[in-house]
Amino acid sequence: MKNRLYKWAAGLLAGSLLITPIPHAEASEPPSLVLNGSPQSEGSAGLEVRDGRTYIPAETAARLLGFRANYDSASQTLTLLRPDARIDVKPGEERAEINGRIVKTGAAAFIRGGRAYIPLKLLSSAPKIRIGREAGANTVTLSDAGRFRMIAEGDRTAWVSFESGEVYSLESGSPRKLADADVSDLDWGTLDIRPLGGSAYLLTVGREYGASMQIVNHRFQFLVKNGTVRRQMHERYSGMYSTAQFGPQTLPAQRAYMTDGQTVQVVGANGALAATYELEELTGQTGPFIVESVTADYLLVRAFDTLQPTLIDLNAHRSVLLYRELLDAAEQKEWDEVSTDTGEPLLLQSRLRFVKQEGGELTFTYRRIAPGGTFGGTGTVVYTLKR
Repeated sequence: MKNRLYKWAAGLLAGSLLITPIPHAEASEPPSLVLNGSPQSEGSAGLEVRDGRTYIPAETAARLLGFRANYDSASQTLTLLRPDARIDVKPGEERAEINGRIVKTGAAAFIRGGRAYIPLKLLSSAPKIRIGREAGANTVTLSDAGRFRMIAEGDRTAWVSFESGEVYSLESGSPRKLADADVSDLDWGTLDIRPLGGSAYLLTVGREYGASMQIVNHRFQFLVKNGTVRRQMHERYSGMYSTAQFGPQTLPAQRAYMTDGQTVQVVGANGALAATYELEELTGQTGPFIVESVTADYLLVRAFDTLQPTLIDLNAHRSVLLYRELLDAAEQKEWDEVSTDTGEPLLLQSRLRFVKQEGGELTFTYRRIAPGGTFGGTGTVVYTLKR
């Protein structure tokens, strides 16, 4: 299928566009790669050497350096694009168009086994990227001061620079900086993009990491439409809750939503703002909250101060603190006494955890803390949604 060829806005970067040759060590084996001081596995880097020139797969450049790689079969042109550089090359030609200027490269891109390779030195056309060699080693070093990450889904593409905190959106074929979008509180993170139809999408930038014997979950969300941020939310949690250890094992279909830990804003088709849920009002508990699941039938949340799961059943118009409804009397009594202890790993691991949904039945597992012969044993309970 023919890919779309994006046109670059002229004059993005000023200054010299000459590519400085990089010394190439003669080696029978492809060099290893170090990015920003971190060695990359040989299989993941996939560097190749031809006639003393080092080449990098376009997909590797996209993954490691935040380029959007696109091949247009009609013009036989490969494009690598990110906010500070655009590189257009045709396999077999020893020249490239860099930021709108034609430059001789002395080496030609090529396609092998369905993978496109470009001369490594072309990456230095991005002003934040530096390329070098480790003395006495068959190792290429890449330094990307911009620390760009890219995410693409369908026809929607976004970038984040973790150097500046700036966020960019692909609009009419060119990266456009999103005014008022800033993630500078994050030094690194992952990106997720959810197209909403038309020109709208929901971009989530976040990271969960350990710090000072706690887990930090830091997340920014941006509702983007027509290249403009229409709404944004920011959430930060610091405590013992780890999504991987204590969050849902599987999730049903999720509605597109944003949260700041106090409010859940559902986003509909074409970026229209739909239902708004005030979590303190609905649960009768004190926030902020960790939001684990948002569906058309229910919300599953945990208040920071107890980390006990609460289900907001939208069809029954009721909020259920699950341990008080699903567990037996002895277990409820023990949890009534220790629910505010969110720093004890054993108790945290014993709380109800969402496992799966089958039809209207939601299954949770837990470990018993009530005294008795089954202390520490695993239990399973089911909540049935009201239809």
